[in-house]
Amino acid sequence: MEKFIAGIERFWREEEGSEVVEWALVAGLIVAVGATVMVTIGDGARTHLTTLANLLGGGAATQ
Repeated sequence: MEKFIAGIERFWREEEGSEVVEWALVAGLIVAVGATVMVTIGDGARTHLTTLANLLGGGAATQ
């Protein structure tokens, strides 16, 4: 009986460990997609604001 309980406990620990790894991978994927979206939106916004500033005659600040 002790071997059976020890086996169940080992299985439980292994499942928890793999679940943590899976959630870490999901979180990493969400961060990567979010960063990509923000960079894309940021570049597009900068382009539009620069165009608007040039049309208004104010010029754009250079970095």
